[in-house]
Amino acid sequence: MDKKLEKTLEFDKIKQNLANFATTLDAKDKCLNLHFFDNLSDVNKEINETLDAFNCINKYKKLKFDRISNINETIKRLEIKSTLNIFEIMNVSRILNLSHNIIEYFKNTNIENNLHIYFDKLNPLIKENAYIKNIIISEDEINNNASPELASIRKKKKILNEKINVVANRLLNSYQSYLQEPIITTRNGSLCFPVKSEYKSKIDGIVLDISSSEFTIFIEPKELIEIKNNITELESKEKIEIDKILKNITNVLAEHSETIKINYNNIIKLDFIFAKAEFSNSNNFTLPIINDNHIIKLIDARHPLINKDVCVPLNLEIGTDYKSLIITGPNTGGKTVCLKTIGLIELMGLSGLFIPAKENSMISTFDNIFLDIGDEQSIEQSLSTFSGHMKNIVNIINNSSNKSLCLFDELCSGTDPIEGANLAIAIIKFLINKNSTIVATTHYPELKLFALSNDKVINGSFEFDINTLMPTYRLILGIPGKSNAFIISEKLGLNKNIIEQAKNMLSQNDIKFEEIVSELEANKLNIEKEKQLITELKKEANELREKVKRQQAGLDNRTESVINKAKIEARNILLNAKNKADAVLKDLNKNNKNIVSSDKNELNKMISDINSDLITKIKGPSQPLSPKKINIGDTVKVLSFNSVGQVESLPDKDYNIFVRIGNLRVKVNIKELEAADDISNNKPLAPKSKIDGTTEIKKDKTINISSEINLIGKTTDEAYILLDKYLDDAYLSHLPYCRIIHGRGTGALKNMVQNFLRKSKIVKEYRYGEYTEGGDGATIVTFI
Repeated sequence: MDKKLEKTLEFDKIKQNLANFATTLDAKDKCLNLHFFDNLSDVNKEINETLDAFNCINKYKKLKFDRISNINETIKRLEIKSTLNIFEIMNVSRILNLSHNIIEYFKNTNIENNLHIYFDKLNPLIKENAYIKNIIISEDEINNNASPELASIRKKKKILNEKINVVANRLLNSYQSYLQEPIITTRNGSLCFPVKSEYKSKIDGIVLDISSSEFTIFIEPKELIEIKNNITELESKEKIEIDKILKNITNVLAEHSETIKINYNNIIKLDFIFAKAEFSNSNNFTLPIINDNHIIKLIDARHPLINKDVCVPLNLEIGTDYKSLIITGPNTGGKTVCLKTIGLIELMGLSGLFIPAKENSMISTFDNIFLDIGDEQSIEQSLSTFSGHMKNIVNIINNSSNKSLCLFDELCSGTDPIEGANLAIAIIKFLINKNSTIVATTHYPELKLFALSNDKVINGSFEFDINTLMPTYRLILGIPGKSNAFIISEKLGLNKNIIEQAKNMLSQNDIKFEEIVSELEANKLNIEKEKQLITELKKEANELREKVKRQQAGLDNRTESVINKAKIEARNILLNAKNKADAVLKDLNKNNKNIVSSDKNELNKMISDINSDLITKIKGPSQPLSPKKINIGDTVKVLSFNSVGQVESLPDKDYNIFVRIGNLRVKVNIKELEAADDISNNKPLAPKSKIDGTTEIKKDKTINISSEINLIGKTTDEAYILLDKYLDDAYLSHLPYCRIIHGRGTGALKNMVQNFLRKSKIVKEYRYGEYTEGGDGATIVTFI
């Protein structure tokens, strides 16, 4: 990639930010060397890998990588079986550990993705890695039991180290009268005593040092020298034994050098991919649609390095009806930022990154992206600003093609306006004939006229608020911009006579053109406002129509549910009243024989009449139930209420049983029951179908419904329909609350859910989930 282009568009800063999300040093290098692809299949491969990692992060968690060092030199040494040092072996062990962790991570994910081509190649060499861990404790320590010989050597060393301390303390007591101080000190790593110079001959040993005053002589006694020599000899043997152990490990690893290399390369690639995904996720970037038809469509795009709270969204489309865009307008109106945003978003998307724009934004592959922007003056080459620009433009003209994107800022400025304007038009015509994609900014009115007269070019301008003298940074396609020099000057206090004199110096053509531009701008703004109003009204009408449909469907369901509930409650009250009445009549018959049976019959008839009004007329069960085959927990259909319920008691002597329908318990006769269609072997109803793998729709959806719905992976339109239906079913099933899983992602699903719940009349309250409930990736709903 052209380093100048990269720096000018500030893609180098994007890469620096990206590198912060990688862990391994080589993955950080890959981030810093990120480049764009000009082939659609390559771009799709890169962007789909980022998408798969993005989905893993949002559905599960970030894949953690350890800081492992580059292994290329280690592999070379393994191939010739050159003994590795402890650090190198530990680095190999970390790579094998990380390979195992990555395999386990992907084993626990249910996401079908393209990343398997990397983690399928990983081999953690569990047996070999366990061998390393059993021998090497840390980068400074080998296990004593790494070999019997090492264990023996270290045991002898320990004994001699203890002995040298015992001997040194004994000699301290013996030599106390000869010493300047009764202490044991060290010189050059050896134990010695600070002996008074006059007693030098009293101690048999080696002089290690003399004080500057020459009053003190540091002597290492002969007895300590002998022990120290024995320790030094053991240390030499220990080093030889450790070298043997490391050689053995090297030989074991050498047999798997290619596997270790493959592990390392795939870890680096995965770290790089997850860094792209985490970078995109943390900045709320979205997945772009990639094409190779040179169509760019940006929806609410923003420059990623500008604070999104102050950045005005950019909306543009180029490549369908026209491939050239001429942007005009006042200085500081946003033209340069617009060019940089287009170029930078293209580089990001074609490099496999998500982009700072809304969903369904579209970018295209290009064989090259050219840019002429900023002050091209060069003192070293004795070039003026115009010459500097022209040198750059010559390069663009010579190397561009019909697959190139050419971005020009103030094309051919810095020279005579008439010559510069004509030259700019000629350059754009030349590139149009090449069929290049062009976006150019200019102040030349001649380019505005050229764009108006050429059907392959469209004008665009950045809106400017005359009242505040401030740009709004909103791009308007279809009309050229005005410089507004006279109006701005007048508002800033310039003498009106000067302004009038300047206006009189304009030609009639210039005045007429500015008037046309003003009229076009006003008409365009009105059309845009009307278009926006029509879009909003259309959206509102569609939403209202769908809402009416949903409410009608929900009303039908709720009406049936309410009626059934009322019937059941009324019937229970009636049956209780009948039982009490029977008891009273029985008691009266005992005490008063004058109570005639007709009175009792009349009461029973009244109850029966009322009961028949409450219960749906039924033809009788199509699948009659045998009293002997009814078990508690069976699912049955209560014909009188046209509802499905579960049996809660066995038939009594009158063949009445209790059935639970939803939250209500009703007593019915076996004649009012029939086996449910989907019942087999007295098991509950099996799921009939599923929505999104989470919400089950069963035979009686108002009884069997999940307490959560997963909307991740759905578009906002799909999720809206699923959510609306699910909440109605959950409410009718008398669920006290439910959980809606929407993830974090771009925030589109989360915002849709929040807006939906805010308007719902069946929702009492809602909140984001606690840590254990999914955090702000889920919403907990309580019904009224």
